[in-house]
Amino acid sequence: MGARLKKITIDNLEIGMFIVKMDVSWIKSPFLLHRRSIKTNNDIVLLKKAGVKKLTIDLDKSQLLTQKSSQTEKQSQSKQQKDPLQTIAHSYVAEQVEFIPTPEHLQENISYSDKLEQPSVPLNEEMERANKLKKQANLSFNAISAAVKDQQAISVETLSPVIDETVLSLLRNSQALLTLINFKRYDEKLFLHSFSVMTLALTIAIKDGVAEEELRSLGLAALLHDIGWAQLPLNLFGKAKQYTDNEIKVVRQHLMLSNVIISQSNDIDELTKELIMLHHARSDGSGYPVSKTEKKIPPLAKILIIADYFDETVHGLLDRPGVIAAEALKLFYKESVQNKLDKFYVEMLIKLLGIYPLCSIVELNTKEKAIVIEVNRGKPLVPIVKILYSSDGSVLVPPLELDLQKDNNYRQIKNLITDIDEQIDPHHLLVMNQV
Repeated sequence: MGARLKKITIDNLEIGMFIVKMDVSWIKSPFLLHRRSIKTNNDIVLLKKAGVKKLTIDLDKSQLLTQKSSQTEKQSQSKQQKDPLQTIAHSYVAEQVEFIPTPEHLQENISYSDKLEQPSVPLNEEMERANKLKKQANLSFNAISAAVKDQQAISVETLSPVIDETVLSLLRNSQALLTLINFKRYDEKLFLHSFSVMTLALTIAIKDGVAEEELRSLGLAALLHDIGWAQLPLNLFGKAKQYTDNEIKVVRQHLMLSNVIISQSNDIDELTKELIMLHHARSDGSGYPVSKTEKKIPPLAKILIIADYFDETVHGLLDRPGVIAAEALKLFYKESVQNKLDKFYVEMLIKLLGIYPLCSIVELNTKEKAIVIEVNRGKPLVPIVKILYSSDGSVLVPPLELDLQKDNNYRQIKNLITDIDEQIDPHHLLVMNQV
């Protein structure tokens, strides 16, 4: 059954209504995304100042508060002022990472989930901003990790703008951040895992049409889901070999440690805490620390589970070596059939990453070897590639960039190359070749 939608004017907007669309471009909106619940009268004032006149609301998600006491209203406003997850930090982000809004004419009548399919900024431009965002996120994450190691209470205020800017980057061109998460990791493994899980989880959630407030909770949960590892021996994180029985006990402590750490913070919402505690659950009731069947795992937790497991599988953060993204997707599909993972979100992940995910090394029917640099989500069999090796095995300098769906020589992908020399990092080849 579809959602019950209703068109209203700004004068009829009330606290508790859930907006799904408004008649101004999202870059004119005072809020990060158009899908959100109206929390206070100030929200309505901001929308009026932005020139909003007509809106569409979802009646099923609206919770009208027609009789709300002035005391409750003041408490709500006070909570919103104190909670960094409820503030829009565009001005703060602009100081840290250059803010490049999507061209306004491309945004009219486009839902934010559709923007994943319609990048408005070229990949090479967004890659630069994505790298700046990652560096800023690293600084914030390391500060929190240091506080955890010193057994101090953590503040997540600096993570709020990181989450907001991640969403905006994904809306401009999601493949920039999705490229970064594929790079080999030589240090900062805990941060890079957390940042990658956030990127992947938010990508899935945006595609699924998750509301703004929930995106922030999911993003924060993804960044902090493994924060307990900051108090454990990191040589076990990414061991990529079978754990001993004692090591398994140590590894599983990270979840309870994370729970203790986040419970001591006053600025982490309850949804974020719940998601963190569920990120090792499985739909068939397996997982830890508690058994949860599919019906008891909320949708956002299912997204976080898949994002976390995918990054662990690709980068060898479990008790076995990593595999290429395409092999991980095959494993995920198999486990979704076995009801270990949610099939709906696994299929969404496959559609988002493509049959040949970013940074895949492929052999063409011409015997040339190439790296996938952009996924054509409408036609996943014909991505954009950079040919690195000619048919005789010689290195191409410079590499040849080619959109396979427009190739007049009818090149096609013949094989996915899974046996890659450990001394070669195709992911960094991609970045070097963008210069």
